[in-house]
Order: sequence, then C-alpha cells, then structure tokens
Amino acid sequence: MGCLLILGSLGLLAATQLRVRQAREENAEILRVMEEVLPPRREGLADTYRNMEMPALEIGGEDFAALLEIPAFGVTLPVSNHWEKGDVTLRPCRFWGTVYDGSLIVGGADQPGQFDCFDRIPNGATVTVTDMTGAEFSYAVARVERSDSARAEVLLDEEAELTLFVRDAYSLEYIILRCVVSP
Repeated sequence: MGCLLILGSLGLLAATQLRVRQAREENAEILRVMEEVLPPRREGLADTYRNMEMPALEIGGEDFAALLEIPAFGVTLPVSNHWEKGDVTLRPCRFWGTVYDGSLIVGGADQPGQFDCFDRIPNGATVTVTDMTGAEFSYAVARVERSDSARAEVLLDEEAELTLFVRDAYSLEYIILRCVVSP
C-alpha cells in the first residue's frame, strides 16, 4: 500500500510538472502574439479611460485584458480577461475591476513561471500593467499581506490601486500584494 501511495504521489508530481511546463509554453506563445499586435507602448493616464472597460484581445479562443510585468523578478505574463478558478494555474486572471479606475485585482498561482516570487517581493518593487491598447500603467508594491481567505471583501482595498494575489501552496494562505500608482 505504501508503494502505491508513493507511486501515486510521483505520478501526481509528474503531471503537475508537465502542466506547469505546458502553461509556460502557452504563455510564451501568447506573449509573442501580444507583442506582435499591441500598439507601441505609451504611458497610460487613468483619467483618459476612467469610464471605459478594459478592452480584450482574443488569442487562441481566449480573451486577454493585460500584460503584467514584475521586472525585478523577470516576470512577464498575459492576464486572462475572465476569472476562472481552474485557469489561474495556467496564467493570471482578472478577478475584478480595471486599471482605469484603480480597482484591478488579478489572481494567479505561486508556481514556477508565474507568481512564485510573491513571498520575496519587497515593498517598493515595480509592477507594470499594459492594457490591450498599449497604455502602460506603473505601480509600486505598497504592502504585502497574508490572509486565510481570498473573498472579495478581503481583496477589495480602497487604498490599493492594484491588488495581486496567490495561494501559497505551503502555508495554504493567500499572499496579497497591494500596489499604488508609481509617481
């Protein structure tokens, strides 16, 4: 029985590693397409878009709302336009809001090739969100929090203009980054 449990665990680990590798490859292809079709990047001014929904770009049958970057950790990821809990293992997903009104919340996974750096991100680290019109919005991490829940009332924060979150696979807590617009 013990051998079967060990074999089952090894099989689960191999399947997870395969899924992570496939997600990395898919995301690399999506990023390649985004870079080809996005207009030249320019500074985004939230007031210009205040009453607008974030436009989506359809790639391979999926809608994307943004390109998210954390330069200090070499993270560049497409952000899916719709929240699907199972999809966060593939790529970050927009949980709520827009960059235009300072309410954007993005959830992802703490796996390699995605947000595995969240437990090491310091206050002040730069996070950039580029919408599908090429408008680039720059933020700084203001604080890092932990929570046992990722309910909307926990994630919504009037002081943060961008919130990113992941579930820590080890502690099973959520790591929440609260970001503010960079000066």
